[in-house]
Amino acid sequence: MGEGEWQRLRRQFELATDPWLGFIFCPAPRPVAALRQRTEFTLQYGARQMRRIHPESPDELRKLMPKLFASLPDAGCVWVEVIAVDSPILDDDVGPWAGAWDWLTLRLNERRDALRRRLAGPLIFAVHPEWKRRLRDAAPDLWSVRSLVLDLPGNEGRPAIDRFDVSEGTSKVNDDAEHVTSVEEAQAALHRLEEMPSPDANALARLHMYMASALLADDRASKATEHADKAVANARENTRLRAQALTVAAHAKLREANDVSAALQHLQQAIGVWRSLLNSDGEMPQTLRDLSVSLGRMGRIHEDAAETDAAKAAYMEALEIQRHLVATGENPQTLRDLSVSLGRIGGVHEAAADPAAAMAAYEEALAIRRRLVETIGENPQTLRDLSVSLERIGGGQEAAGDAAAAMATYDESLMIDRRLMEMIGETPQTLRDLSVSLGRMGGVQEAAGDPAAAMAAYEESSTIARRLIEMIGETPQTLRDLSISLDRMGGVHGAAGEIGAAKAAYGEALAIDRRLTETTGENQQTLRDLSISLGRMGGVHETVGETAAAKVAYEEALEIRERLVATVGENPQTLRDLSVSLDRMGGVHEAAGDLSAAEAAYKRALAIRQRLVEAFGESPQALRDLSVALSRIGGIQETAGETEAAKAAYEEALAIRGRVAKTTAESRRRSPTL
Repeated sequence: MGEGEWQRLRRQFELATDPWLGFIFCPAPRPVAALRQRTEFTLQYGARQMRRIHPESPDELRKLMPKLFASLPDAGCVWVEVIAVDSPILDDDVGPWAGAWDWLTLRLNERRDALRRRLAGPLIFAVHPEWKRRLRDAAPDLWSVRSLVLDLPGNEGRPAIDRFDVSEGTSKVNDDAEHVTSVEEAQAALHRLEEMPSPDANALARLHMYMASALLADDRASKATEHADKAVANARENTRLRAQALTVAAHAKLREANDVSAALQHLQQAIGVWRSLLNSDGEMPQTLRDLSVSLGRMGRIHEDAAETDAAKAAYMEALEIQRHLVATGENPQTLRDLSVSLGRIGGVHEAAADPAAAMAAYEEALAIRRRLVETIGENPQTLRDLSVSLERIGGGQEAAGDAAAAMATYDESLMIDRRLMEMIGETPQTLRDLSVSLGRMGGVQEAAGDPAAAMAAYEESSTIARRLIEMIGETPQTLRDLSISLDRMGGVHGAAGEIGAAKAAYGEALAIDRRLTETTGENQQTLRDLSISLGRMGGVHETVGETAAAKVAYEEALEIRERLVATVGENPQTLRDLSVSLDRMGGVHEAAGDLSAAEAAYKRALAIRQRLVEAFGESPQALRDLSVALSRIGGIQETAGETEAAKAAYEEALAIRGRVAKTTAESRRRSPTL
């Protein structure tokens, strides 16, 4: 199956707001089956079901109409699949399959209006190309309202998409604005529409929106922004369309130049439109959901910028809407939306160093997703959602020091990811999910003192990351995933004394992180990733006595983390990262005999860690960090002959370690039973 054909079909599902008709022509069943399976997977992600109708004889094809009409009102998608043809020794005008198709296409054309009225979702005919002419000629009225025509590879000599024959006249061009299936079609329709004396603004807005979304999918953000801005300009008189265009424009602004200010401004305007629609039309479920989606996107922008309070406010309002929608109409979609909102608010609590609130949100989301698996069944969406929730719970357990519980949770998540791989096959999503789960499992195994198991997990994860690069190319995500796996492998090699292997892994990761900083720009993620790799490479240099090289790496990492505190602001992550870099700088100063510089660095690190405990509470991580800082200060004081001061620092560090053990035990008792 051609990837291009799948992308066109996927975009049609994502962009279409009304039921539509599509035709897929292919001479072999295997490519059709592959396309159908991926379509079914996409539908299941939206809690919709596919109804497949597969006539196995000409007689069954003649009897299709009652079965088809019975399926239309309820199914998320009706898929009619007939790849059979008459024997080549028969004249195709008299063969049984040809006769059945002639009869059916006439009936479909006669009842086209009833067919369109009863459609609740897409109706797709996947058939042999032999029947394309018959469908077009015998059912011209039905053929004229198609939204998509694909010719899968294997049907040689035919184009990938059957283009619309755009006739003269405004109505036809406006209709094309609803049914374009490629950038080329949209451009042609735009050209014809713009040549008219009074072009329809709504049609222009839809076409520009389609162009923007398609160009974003192709990573052509600059051009996408141009079309998104034109979509917003043309949608002035249609409030709902304007809100949709503003949302697309916000995405484009972020992708083109990471213009957070412009993206937030567009989303605020879209949210204002949704609120005005609610005020005028009442609490329509779709408008409420649209509002919650825009709030969620706004929260994500704030979260990425480490603006925790603003992110929390947006996510909380979205969460309240989702709870209201569940209370007024509980169904798989409203329940899943609620679980997504809970996951987001849990992430904000986690970033704000409130592990109890984060765990409560994650546990509620997990309970909903287990329920959905029980009520809907095991499909790709419910299973993947369950795996994601388990990973979040496992992360909380790991942070609380409960390695055994975390390992059990990660193991369940990992098993689900492997099952999804078997169920769906090796798609970029299933491969990446498996890679992430392996990395998490490796981390907890490493912490539990099982480096061999950890290395096996990391190696499998890095192998998958390299395969993804081969499959979909060097994207920021595929490169970053590989860098993370390499860093983890370097850590295991270093702990085992395999310095050459550790340096090689860290060196490759560092090169990737520098590339990403140059190609995608200096943002919070790329800079932090670079600082982590620099710190690890510095650690290898320090281990083998290369103090000067270690100092250079640590200084660059420290400079980056100072910048992040200045630009992103003081939050638990930026402050802790800075304290770690200060600790490392103190270490190289101490090794070089510069006790004054070492003490200054250690004292800054200690002050930051004391502030973190005071501001965000006594988490096991924060207490451990504080005890380490006190021990290092004590070491410097002891070397300087300040025995009493050193003793006081060591005693305080020891007392804090006792509190860590107590906090960890309490966290283990509170860990959910999964």
